[in-house]
Amino acid sequence: CVEALEVEVDMCDFETVHVGDVHFNNTLLRHLESERPLRIRGVFQRLEAHEVESTRSIWTREALLKASHSYGEFKIFRQKHGQKQTLSLTMAQYLEWMAAHDPLIDPQPDWLVDFSLPEGHPLVEAHTRVLERVLGQHYTQRLQEPLGLSNYQFMVGPVLTGASPHFHYASFRSMVFGRARWFLWPPARAFYSTRDIYDWFLSEYPMLSDEERPFECVQGPGEVLFVPSLWGHGVLYLEDTIGMASLFRS
Repeated sequence: CVEALEVEVDMCDFETVHVGDVHFNNTLLRHLESERPLRIRGVFQRLEAHEVESTRSIWTREALLKASHSYGEFKIFRQKHGQKQTLSLTMAQYLEWMAAHDPLIDPQPDWLVDFSLPEGHPLVEAHTRVLERVLGQHYTQRLQEPLGLSNYQFMVGPVLTGASPHFHYASFRSMVFGRARWFLWPPARAFYSTRDIYDWFLSEYPMLSDEERPFECVQGPGEVLFVPSLWGHGVLYLEDTIGMASLFRS
């Protein structure tokens, strides 16, 4: 059933804007104020050439392996048959497991999702550097609001993993490597699912009525997705994926 995942790389049911677009700032502000989702492309173009290389280089497999000891352990999420578990592994241990993973044998693999990375962590700094350049004051002002940032969500996952449908306050999700298929519902139709996202996609997604069907969008490398507050969303990785999100409290 992996074939069922194949969609057009550019597919997106809501607006997409490129950072080089002359109307970029107006488009961004309009979506932030109206709480509408937005896909932002070309984010690395806001960085200097040497910054692009240094920013992307720390996310590579080689760099993550090299820094494994200093990074310590990460939270690994396991969801099988409706049961959830949390494990702790070093980056080297997880990447070794990931390299040996076969999605045809194990369609519900473990994926790394850690909410505990602090300010100043090299991965957090790389993520925020990009968002500050792309979003400017729209991002920094949110950080300074009374409720402000909730946490950073660092993610590394193999194909077929991802997040089951859920909702929370606003977030900006950057993709460094890989592709993900997003499913989004307006707040009035947001819901939680305890099913693994791939299981949900195979069993429940085909049965959705026209009224229940989500907005969909494929996020690729070098793109940021704005998910407004309380919009329901599920994420299914189409490839091995690395990224990070900033989650806010309002």
